[in-house]
Amino acid sequence: MTTSTATRDDLVALATFPLTRPGENTVPVRMQTEHLAAVESDLAQRGVPAEIVEKYFLGLHRCDELPLELWIAMITDAHNLATATAAAPSHVAALAIEWAANDPLQRWVNAAPDGPGSLQDTISEYLGSHNPFPDELRVDVLARDEASWVPATIVERTAVDEWTVEYDDGEQVWRDHQELRPHSPEAG
Repeated sequence: MTTSTATRDDLVALATFPLTRPGENTVPVRMQTEHLAAVESDLAQRGVPAEIVEKYFLGLHRCDELPLELWIAMITDAHNLATATAAAPSHVAALAIEWAANDPLQRWVNAAPDGPGSLQDTISEYLGSHNPFPDELRVDVLARDEASWVPATIVERTAVDEWTVEYDDGEQVWRDHQELRPHSPEAG
């Protein structure tokens, strides 16, 4: 699956027709619908599952006529959130993407002319105000072989992206969000 971040120009280029009427700066509903079809087709070709596309694009199918810049910002945000969700490398990345899609301030930031930021920026912003692994939570920790997971318990959060975990044998280590996930009985 191709997961690179699309720019506004990339998404405008997917429209093989004018998005606005001559001399106007708004995108009519009909053009929005055709543009959505082209963008959703592009996402399908990139391997993004239909349920993820639906999650981020459903609200865009119900818009009134919108200013061109707003339309492009909204569709770019939805496109990049869908591709990032499909490629989310960790539990925290998925939580951060969900938060960015629903938090009004973060949506505004992502709609800015130089937005949206990278997935890593979104994760950092999310971790700055959320703790996905509270103390005493049972988790799975990525093993040294990076192929298996070992059960442990969160002792404390020591930094924005660092937690002390304790294995069942009493050994304690520090781990970041990429090395942790909610506990699963199938870990290993």
